[in-house]
Amino acid sequence: MSARENPLRAVAVIDSPQAGSGIAADLEACGFGSCLTYVSGEDDVRPLARASCDIVLACHPNPKVGPERVLELLCARADAPPVAVWAESFTDDEMVSFVKAGAHDCLRSGDTRRLAAAIERARSAAPDPPAPSPPTTATAAAELEDHHRALIEEIPALTYVCWADETRSVAYVSPQLLTMTGYSTRDWLAEPDIWVERLHPEDRDHVLSRYREACKTGSRFFSEYRLLDREGSIVWWRDEGRVMPGPDGKARFVRGFVLDVTEQKLAEESLRRMRFFDQLTGLPNRALMQLRLGSALAESKETGRPLALLILALDRFRDTVNTLGHHSGDEIVRDLAGRLADTIGDAERVARLRGDEFGVLLPDSDADFARNVGERVLKGFERPIMVERLPIEVTASVGIAVAPDHGDESEVLLRRADAAVQAARALGGGTCAVYSPEFDPHDPEHVALLGELRRAVEADDLVLHYQPKVDLRHKTVVGVEALLRWPHAKRGMVPPGDFIPLAERTGLMRPLTRLVLHKAAREAHQWERDGRAIPVAVNVSARSLHDPLILDDVAEALRTNDLDPTHLQIEITESAVMEDEARAAITLSGLTSKGVGISIDDFGTGFSSLRLLRRLPVSELKIDKSFVIGMAGETGEDTAIVRSTNDLGHNLGLTVVAEGVEDEWTLDLLSAFGCDLAQGYFIARPMPGADLAGWIAQSDWRMAES
Repeated sequence: MSARENPLRAVAVIDSPQAGSGIAADLEACGFGSCLTYVSGEDDVRPLARASCDIVLACHPNPKVGPERVLELLCARADAPPVAVWAESFTDDEMVSFVKAGAHDCLRSGDTRRLAAAIERARSAAPDPPAPSPPTTATAAAELEDHHRALIEEIPALTYVCWADETRSVAYVSPQLLTMTGYSTRDWLAEPDIWVERLHPEDRDHVLSRYREACKTGSRFFSEYRLLDREGSIVWWRDEGRVMPGPDGKARFVRGFVLDVTEQKLAEESLRRMRFFDQLTGLPNRALMQLRLGSALAESKETGRPLALLILALDRFRDTVNTLGHHSGDEIVRDLAGRLADTIGDAERVARLRGDEFGVLLPDSDADFARNVGERVLKGFERPIMVERLPIEVTASVGIAVAPDHGDESEVLLRRADAAVQAARALGGGTCAVYSPEFDPHDPEHVALLGELRRAVEADDLVLHYQPKVDLRHKTVVGVEALLRWPHAKRGMVPPGDFIPLAERTGLMRPLTRLVLHKAAREAHQWERDGRAIPVAVNVSARSLHDPLILDDVAEALRTNDLDPTHLQIEITESAVMEDEARAAITLSGLTSKGVGISIDDFGTGFSSLRLLRRLPVSELKIDKSFVIGMAGETGEDTAIVRSTNDLGHNLGLTVVAEGVEDEWTLDLLSAFGCDLAQGYFIARPMPGADLAGWIAQSDWRMAES
């Protein structure tokens, strides 16, 4: 139903009519026109009720009746309308305080998309107004035709009809063309070849080929491409058309619609930049380096040519940062990143792997050539860096590994290049070292630990602890994550990081996964019998995900322990999926067909694409805890990543979970962002299953209703 047929009833709480001009403009941009009533005093606010008002927009700041007072007056009443706070801008703390006070949303001036969504949510919660009586006058048909015409011209898409010829000359195009390109319909129709001419040169041949093929075969035409608007700026179009045959059966017309997806494309590119590029230096990050290293290794295997990987680590950089401060440390890293890229001559081959480490890919390079490059890099680092007028000298160590001599897999080559770095550092720093087997430390403890782990699995000595997941909106416990623990008689509690990699490299991973699945299912079933239906999430490794027997193991755990499949969730990492996308898709589809939920864990640390997320049957996205913990930092970069990832997950229809919540401020800010679920030490540390009921009874979080 259009805004004209069901007008919005909005009330703005302002201190003067002039202060409401921005609200009125935003509502107008959303298509709601003149639907705004202004009030300015508490006596005007108190009577507001849902029956007469769809939404209240409290202007911030307001010296007369501020948003806090509006929320205080209205939010305690059952019949009160939703209250949204509207402002030119907010601080994170202001957003948190308004949401905690009961605000329906926090809306920034000009953000019409969020305003429209807030209005839609507010109205969906309100009772529907009575439907108007059907028209009985003779003008009913004419009015209906007017509505149809208005609908075509008001939808946020361009509609067209064109001839099925070589250049797609247009017969009709809707008025949305003007706002999308700057061209009027008259100008566009006057030039038969204008669509072809405005196609981006890099996309033209591909798009025309697809269009002509659709006309030839009568199939549906679909393409996303770039177009140059009247000013020469690039816009992205999603174009879908249907071929209409003439009396002779041949293609005569194509009719279709076009969506402007420029903002979506820019958002995807922005997210890709955050995912694949280091924010400080602008260089590719570790995720992109691993992706490119995998492609380079595949090419190296095909051609038989060597590939060198350099890892460069700054010497005693932590001491430098502790002395000069993090800001000066950032300046040093930026300067050295520029020198490194200049020396290599191609920034695409360089990456910042972590704080003080860089990586360099050298295709068609043997160890001798790589050593020469490394020495040139170190030579370029000899010039002091000026930091606050102080000359700072920085040295570095370079480790080199070469494929295929030192390995032909990404992780192997990275690990061995890192071992070479440690060897170079052991020599005093400021030098290069090429990998040698003697650099890998021989640890007999690993051999002993592996035997003990095998016996512990056979004896069922490993235990599970559970960390609660809570719903931020409803303040309820909605599930737990199962975390494996090994209480060792002599070693104490062995951390998973010490024994999971051992199991991954041996045949222990499947029995270990089966053990975890059965323990988690058994305990979840017992919670059900005790009157608490608590879904449990189990982490599955890359090795288990690609094991064709994992589906049988999950089914057996559910059947043996009589557990409802909806109370089990499988968590996988981005990198595990990317190892074999096709196999992962088959496995995950099999799990969802059994009713088991799928969650992407540690999201943001791998290199999954939007295409992959759309294709896989995923229901939940967990933001990696490193970003959530980093929200407390001073730069705000991690906060921006968390906010963007949260919006991305919601746009894809996924539940979003934030891991690593360690303080109340972070929890409140996540609530303000609209994040769905959270877990972390501030909420609860992992605990034995027997302690869960006691924690729920004593905590501020309620059990979710079944």
